[in-house]
Amino acid sequence: MHRKVLTSVLETKQSWRRGSGSLALQCGTKSRSGPRRSDRKMSNRFDEAGHLDPASVEVYFRAIAPAAFQMSENPPVRLIIDPEREELRLITLAAGADPEITSYERLTLRRVRRPDDGREWFELSVDAADMHYEAYVLVESIVDQLKAGATPRLAVSESIEGLKDLLAKRNRLTDEKVAGLIGELLVLTHALDSVGEEIALPAWLGPLAEEHDFGFPTFDAEVKTTLSEARSHVIGSETQLEPVPGRDLFLVSVQITRAGAAASSFTLPELVEQARSRIGQGLRAFDNALEALGFRDADGELYRTRFQLRSLPRAYPIDSEFPAITSARLDQVVPQRSLVGGVSYRVDVSHLPFSPAPNPLTDLCEEP
Repeated sequence: MHRKVLTSVLETKQSWRRGSGSLALQCGTKSRSGPRRSDRKMSNRFDEAGHLDPASVEVYFRAIAPAAFQMSENPPVRLIIDPEREELRLITLAAGADPEITSYERLTLRRVRRPDDGREWFELSVDAADMHYEAYVLVESIVDQLKAGATPRLAVSESIEGLKDLLAKRNRLTDEKVAGLIGELLVLTHALDSVGEEIALPAWLGPLAEEHDFGFPTFDAEVKTTLSEARSHVIGSETQLEPVPGRDLFLVSVQITRAGAAASSFTLPELVEQARSRIGQGLRAFDNALEALGFRDADGELYRTRFQLRSLPRAYPIDSEFPAITSARLDQVVPQRSLVGGVSYRVDVSHLPFSPAPNPLTDLCEEP
């Protein structure tokens, strides 16, 4: 039965198919059969079969404190939903060999001994970041296997089979890379609207690991995106803000912030679709570029955070007055310069003078 449920989650992300097994809420002393008055509101989130639907799971992950549930009395199985760590912890008696989870990035296992009874327990932790309900479905499947008499090792093995791709291969971009890709997509989308894909798409050099993110016909642009209140950006090398001889270089500073349901908010997958809708012949090149950066459409569910612009982007000319660490400047002041590499630094441009951005970014950036 749960194999069907796991397949349903992966293919449709729709509602839970009811199965066997009950779930009891631990409220300090009593289970769901007799919650205290203050806990009844949370208890009512269970359906008749004792399951949580996706919306209810999200309620627990938005709570300010962990919630504990007794999922089975025989064998004893306890679940903890920890919103701060964004993880689920399943605790059951340590019987037999350890479950085999070494190839799964989102799963960790440890043996713990409770001082009150001296027995050993397995504590299986599931990293539920951006996959709250899927992680919950996995846990419920493990519990059903345990209640049917399976050992912890077998229960875990059988249950993760249907979700192994999600657990092992769906690697989410880091927050820093998400922000960086958002900034580049905002610039690319504006350029697509301004000059079309024939110019805008070849100008996007970020996926090719070139020194600068964009090479437009008359200038280069390095796009830096931050979630901080200050326009503080990390520069990854001594060549990143080094102009190509004969070409102007601008640092395009983009500030974003996390947003709730604001009308102007967007997710990373939504930005991808906005850019994609403006591309015709170059669609394959665009998709290949995204894949080179580590983004796959199949992983869209991992990027649910909504953002919005904190301020209008600004364009800063990289000239002799800009505080950039470059190879040319290092050559002038560092002895045995050839021995120095891997330079990275942070620069705050909040109070530096900025300039009008050249076309096609003129309407995107703030006027000084």
